[in-house]
Amino acid sequence: MKRLLGALLLLMGLGLAGPSLAGEEGEGPLLRHWMVGLQSASIKHSDHDVFAHPSLPGQEVDHWGQGAGLMFGRRFGQRFILGLQLAAANHELAQADWDLMDVEALITGTVLWRAEDTLQPFLRGGFGGGGAVLYLPDDQGNVFSFGTVANAGGGLNLRLSSRFSLEVEALATFNNFLEVRNESDDPRFPAEESWQVRTSRQGWRLGAGVLFWF
Repeated sequence: MKRLLGALLLLMGLGLAGPSLAGEEGEGPLLRHWMVGLQSASIKHSDHDVFAHPSLPGQEVDHWGQGAGLMFGRRFGQRFILGLQLAAANHELAQADWDLMDVEALITGTVLWRAEDTLQPFLRGGFGGGGAVLYLPDDQGNVFSFGTVANAGGGLNLRLSSRFSLEVEALATFNNFLEVRNESDDPRFPAEESWQVRTSRQGWRLGAGVLFWF
């Protein structure tokens, strides 16, 4: 993750010296409207005790999780992009046979500065849903705590051509958990299929990826 971020930042630095990308017949930059992207994601949260049960997750959790994400969006005008962002990151636990994964799905709005230039800073914010999924060993199922998710932050976009760009982002994240679904067969956990939880947490998400415009 760190190497990828460093490489993208280096490319963006080199792009500062480059001219704006010319459009067809020299009439200015060619801006395409639709976008799909793939990114690596690194997610950190302040707390993982989000299941309203003393046995969950019941062990030490690596606060930084590593994963990936997908992005879809449409440009409106030159500066605003309305998008859908999906991300998932896996956290290592003290017991290697348990898995804890963060999942997010958000509607995002992105505002570009210097939208016609090669290097484009941006602000981004989003709102949606997500949560934490604890996968139990030996195919015993999972326990899923979910609720609302919001994020806010910004980043840099390096426009390589009218069709390709590279992007890095840093976002503050906020989770508000509402309910836990028990899809496991473990007798230590409540027999109910679901129970309420009222807790919140905050954290960070770092991302780096490539966007394809069409």
